Amino acid sequence: MSDTAGKVKRSQREPHGSWGDEWDAIADVVVVGAGVAGLAAALAAARQGRSVVVLEAAPHPGGTTAKSSGVMWIPNNPVMTAAGMVDGREAALRFMARGAHPTRFAPEQPRFGLDEPAFALLETLYDHGPRVFTELASLGAIPYDDTLDPAFPDYYAPFPEDERPVGRAIAMRMPAGHRPGVDATGGQLLIDAMLDSCTRAGVDVRLETRVVHLITDTTHAIVGVEARRASSTQLVGARRGVVFATGGFLHDEQLTTAFLRGPVLGGAAAPTARGDFVRIGMEAGAALGTMAHAWWSEVVVESALRDRRTPRDCVYPFGDSMLIVNRFGERVMNEKMAYNDRGQVHHVWDPGRLEYVNFLLFMIFDDTVLNDDRPTNRPRWPVPLPDEGRENLLSAPSLAELAEVVDARLAEIGPQIGSVRLAPTFSQQLGDTIRRFSTMAIEGVDHDFGRGQSPLEKAWAGPVRPGLPNPTMRPFDDTGPYHCILLGPGALDTKGGPVIDAASRVVDVQGDVIPRLFAAGNCAAAPTGQAYYGPGGTIGPALTFGFLAGESASDEVERIPQL
Repeated sequence: MSDTAGKVKRSQREPHGSWGDEWDAIADVVVVGAGVAGLAAALAAARQGRSVVVLEAAPHPGGTTAKSSGVMWIPNNPVMTAAGMVDGREAALRFMARGAHPTRFAPEQPRFGLDEPAFALLETLYDHGPRVFTELASLGAIPYDDTLDPAFPDYYAPFPEDERPVGRAIAMRMPAGHRPGVDATGGQLLIDAMLDSCTRAGVDVRLETRVVHLITDTTHAIVGVEARRASSTQLVGARRGVVFATGGFLHDEQLTTAFLRGPVLGGAAAPTARGDFVRIGMEAGAALGTMAHAWWSEVVVESALRDRRTPRDCVYPFGDSMLIVNRFGERVMNEKMAYNDRGQVHHVWDPGRLEYVNFLLFMIFDDTVLNDDRPTNRPRWPVPLPDEGRENLLSAPSLAELAEVVDARLAEIGPQIGSVRLAPTFSQQLGDTIRRFSTMAIEGVDHDFGRGQSPLEKAWAGPVRPGLPNPTMRPFDDTGPYHCILLGPGALDTKGGPVIDAASRVVDVQGDVIPRLFAAGNCAAAPTGQAYYGPGGTIGPALTFGFLAGESASDEVERIPQL
């Protein structure tokens, strides 16, 4: 924290307005970050009559939210209630506890085996999520679809504890004629609606302003923030509190290397996901939590090597005569399971070979998949359409030749990926793997990984081909060409940072609340632990705890900021 910010030379700073020589601006609540968590905090504070300044490092608002579908995962939400669906508290919390903290989950124990702070966060999401959603919707800040969508089941629907696998994910209401991949994302529509509500509420949103320090007064109380805007320094005072909602640390390689459970090549997080609040929180003495975890995904290696900040990740591997193998030519997972779970397969450590055997994986498919133009409601990328670029695609007339092409490409990019190469037996083992897969596809049962069986896979599967019982599986073509896309470990963003309590107050290393400091979203330790419950599992909790952060900051006793 900075106690010398007031000594910044006036020539380095912008005009002050009416705040004298100390501050460039003062508000009741200062919010840092203009994604869904930050804007929810701003609206909560403004709703209580507080003045709010939002400081966003990027040249545009929205953060990672704007790149998403905008779906919100909220238990016991009003859409469920309106449809006559009961999402009982105890059953929902049991399910949430198993996903959030699986190694501590004990269904017969108090709080299902969780400690009180961890369980209180889950209770808060259940108890306050519906209220927050309703209040924001009443402001016009959430243009949502009020129908239950069976295409959005929970990712953990196979858990016996999940008594309501459909209904907790609320989709955005898309405009008529909306074109996926061309028009604004659902996340951008959500951000636009929240910004409109902020404007009506008088919230002051300032872009290209990156906060670098907290400011404390002579009593060590937090009274504002120090920010950088272009070449100038700005001091923004907070009468009641500061809320951080700056995103995770995915694009800071120093932090990802130090904290994440395994390597990552990049991901779709906003460019501002640089871990600002990890460092600022540590300066304030904050405890850190869930630092090893992220909202995992798979990235296309070629794309990530061009730019760590990938435009999109491999959400759902497209195709039925398609499988994913490691460098030994072996299948290692159900290719159609949720991206959060597929991403973690890349982190498997083989103690015999002393390597991450799945660090790079190889998405193999035939020409039928490449030329498949059947309508689908799932992302096709990275398999290109006929009119799209093929810079990520490796192809060859036969499997043996494809192995040579892939290995040659690995040799070219070796310095960037740690010299991963195909095993000498790759081609032979790949042939065996494909023959077994094709046999299982005719039967319609994946005896190795259960592909096509979960509610998610059934909802996201394409149309069934005539004569085949499993829409996610088809025998490979007997003749080439065959194709490969390199996949690596990535994330939508990280989910670790300073620990918060059920009121979104930041907690220090002694377990005590740091007065007047609040956080929500990916910059804070995830209230949901390591879980990714389903579509919108990032946005629903961020929305809820962001709103609570704004309410908590508003309730602080007013204090005149003084340096």
